[in-house]
Amino acid sequence: MAITTYQATVTSTDTPNIYQAQVRDFTINFDLTDRDNGYELGMKPEEAILASLGACESIVAGTFKRKQHFDYSSFYITLEGQKETDSSRPGLDAIHMTVHFRTPNSKAEAKKFVEFMENTCPVRDNLANKVPVVFKEIKTE
Repeated sequence: MAITTYQATVTSTDTPNIYQAQVRDFTINFDLTDRDNGYELGMKPEEAILASLGACESIVAGTFKRKQHFDYSSFYITLEGQKETDSSRPGLDAIHMTVHFRTPNSKAEAKKFVEFMENTCPVRDNLANKVPVVFKEIKTE
């Protein structure tokens, strides 16, 4: 059995609460500050989760629409993560996803296609099913 390994490195920056994630030749900025009533230098990690889920679901839709006999001329997903202020957990309490199609297919066919997307998307699988996160080691310099 072959194993595929994905890697990311996240580093602090000289600016407090600004972090950079590096994946291959791509950089994503994360901004946990409240400057100017917003996050001007990057997204929050929770927003990155929503974006990753939406991107993965979109890739599944685009990749498999012909094979699943589903057609659309335009498509987008809106995602909303909710967090209760008094929640006992540090992460999101719920993610709500709405899928928008411009399609000649019926609503029942669209529902079936979305169910296929949900069952095929690896990011959704990682969020919906417990994936072990294991500390390998801690290094100090």
